[in-house]
Amino acid sequence: MRLSEKTYRVRGTIVPNDILSDISALSTKARVVINGGEYTGFVQKDGAFAIDNVKLGDSLLEVASSAYAFPKIHVRISLKEDGRASIAARYVQIGSDWSDDAPVLAYPLRIAAVSKYDFFTPRQGFSIIAMFSNPYMMMVGASLVAVFLLPKLQANMDPEVLEELKKK
Repeated sequence: MRLSEKTYRVRGTIVPNDILSDISALSTKARVVINGGEYTGFVQKDGAFAIDNVKLGDSLLEVASSAYAFPKIHVRISLKEDGRASIAARYVQIGSDWSDDAPVLAYPLRIAAVSKYDFFTPRQGFSIIAMFSNPYMMMVGASLVAVFLLPKLQANMDPEVLEELKKK
């Protein structure tokens, strides 16, 4: 077997924090993926995960969960001079270059949730102001004003001006 064909294991743990206080609340469908699904590992009940058969080089590690958001991690697997593998992991922001300036994370990785997804938007309550700011209600209001106020304005007009309007 050639050296370039050798594969490695990336290990880590999802750790509880203020956002995800109980790891068992994490969905059973949650998984850890590298390079968008090229390599996949499942999260165990205790939060541990392992991804096998990862090749040397740079990869992007993500935790795919439907309920919680996790940071994305740049994982670099390289060989030391003595032939052993070295795994360096750093937080990365999508859209930015992978920089070696960011601090290296401890290995095995310890990943904590950064936020909880909120898919529910509460319905707005009734508001009379919102109802009358609706364009259709404004048109109805303008029509009602025209129907009720124009005859009153006509009644208060000077009789001579009224005769001129009737002749036209």
